[in-house]
Amino acid sequence: MIPPVPPASSGQWARADRGLAALLRWGSLVCFVALLLLVSGEILIRFVPVFSLGWADEIVELSFAWMVFLGTAALWRSREHITIDFILQSLAGSRLGRALEVLLSLLALGFLAVFTWEGWLLTVQAVGNRTPILELPKPLWYAALPVSGIVMIGYSLHRCARAIRLGRQGAGLRSGQPG
Repeated sequence: MIPPVPPASSGQWARADRGLAALLRWGSLVCFVALLLLVSGEILIRFVPVFSLGWADEIVELSFAWMVFLGTAALWRSREHITIDFILQSLAGSRLGRALEVLLSLLALGFLAVFTWEGWLLTVQAVGNRTPILELPKPLWYAALPVSGIVMIGYSLHRCARAIRLGRQGAGLRSGQPG
């Protein structure tokens, strides 16, 4: 596995990165706990029918959507998302390895751009629709797609720029010029 990109050591960007990481992790965790409690409650209510949790299905769907996409963005940030990286590992530190990393980042950016755009269109198309029981706006469900897409695009751009910067520094060091 490729090691995670080290965060910036100090400054506003580093604080923003740590805050975003915490938001992604805690958001996923809160959604997971809501899912756990509501689904457990629905199962319990089936055996002991004291009251109805018909409204819980809507919150379960909402929590699941946000848990999946916030969790995906958190994993993308820390490079723990599923990846096949044995080629990158074998080429680590070389010019070809950095070029491959840039190429893969650009391919990921292309996918993420389409993903984010289509998620945005889906969110906009849902404006005006509401859930049947709680009357929540449906765009809340779909907004998880463009939000997570924007986060992943940001981290992909950072990785791509870092790989390019490291390639230039390495070339400068080999040629005797300052990086």
